[in-house]
Amino acid sequence: MKYILGTLLILFASYADIFLHRIHIIPVPPASFLIPLFFGLFIMNYSIKDFSNTFKSHSFKFLLFIIIISIVYSALTRAEMFIITQEIVLNIITLILYSFALHFFTVESKEKVLFVVGGALLVLGGSLLYDFFIGLPEYSKKLSEAVRKGGFGENPNQAASGIKFLALCVLVLVNKNKTWRYLVIVFMLVAVFLTLSRSGMASVILILIFGTMNEWSSEFKIKPRTVFVSGLKLVLMMSILFMALVSFSEVIKENFPEFSRGAAGERMDMFLGKSKVTIDEGGRAGGRSLLLVKYWNEFQDNPLGYGTGYTADQRFNHLNTHNYFLSLAVNFGILTLIVFLIYLVYGIKLAFETPQAYYAIFVALIVFEGFIAHNIWYTRTLIICLAFFDSTIYRKKIYD
Repeated sequence: MKYILGTLLILFASYADIFLHRIHIIPVPPASFLIPLFFGLFIMNYSIKDFSNTFKSHSFKFLLFIIIISIVYSALTRAEMFIITQEIVLNIITLILYSFALHFFTVESKEKVLFVVGGALLVLGGSLLYDFFIGLPEYSKKLSEAVRKGGFGENPNQAASGIKFLALCVLVLVNKNKTWRYLVIVFMLVAVFLTLSRSGMASVILILIFGTMNEWSSEFKIKPRTVFVSGLKLVLMMSILFMALVSFSEVIKENFPEFSRGAAGERMDMFLGKSKVTIDEGGRAGGRSLLLVKYWNEFQDNPLGYGTGYTADQRFNHLNTHNYFLSLAVNFGILTLIVFLIYLVYGIKLAFETPQAYYAIFVALIVFEGFIAHNIWYTRTLIICLAFFDSTIYRKKIYD
């Protein structure tokens, strides 16, 4: 039964359940079948008394705070009732999924945990490779005609985000084995590179920098005397990876001519330092810089917040913030933003107290993700990875 729960977590983290529904293998949406099934099986298999330990998690308290604040601010908003209800329901599902996943990762063996995060990485990354080189079954004309592929993640940026977080989870479990460590790194790098996601590649580089400087250890080993040696290793690694990517990109361009022209070709050239053009991922009509100015001005006009779902309502805003920090500030006000910043700082504090260096890297990635996406807590892969990393902290604090 535990492996059935683990398999369901793999489906959720890799977006495979959504894909299986879209191609009609699973006839009903995940929200109507697989997610309730997971919740039901979980309640049948675990003690409520033991599960109550998850309430001590700082992430549980923060996600619960978001639910409460979204309910309170629903009385102040001008957004449509459907949007308000959707926001509150998604926040509740996020908290439940996080809590159940945290308990699973905390009480189960390392083998079962690796089965989940490793399986999710293979499924999501493998689907992307298959989609790129062969092609997944077509269920959307828009996706089938797109040059950039996302596998089960559909959106290439979403797929890249999921792969980097899942790869970081796996690195926590295999970091002592050099062979497996580098296999995971190469798999992560190739898969994210194929998405042509700039934010994804930036995150991968961030992981490589912190990991190499810390000798890929779970404990903090960055010291002044080792920085120089680690820096040389990092330069060597980056040089090798860059040359490998250059060779790989040439193979791609020869076999996939569409990657040598247009926006896809421009992105690939940009990764390799050949581009002279800057592309704004926020869109031609409302790039991220324009969104930043727009929502910053709105925040200054009303720093106490406009209410639940305001930025998601297209009657008032053509595009959402594409920035979680701005989303909190504009919707719920400056106090909620301050609470989120305290949450992040407390996470770094826990990472040093435990110590768990990979947790610090994870928090850094959340900060980065917060600057490029407004719906980070609605991304199931991130929530499951958050539960995994919190389990590395609370497994010791609660059960040891």
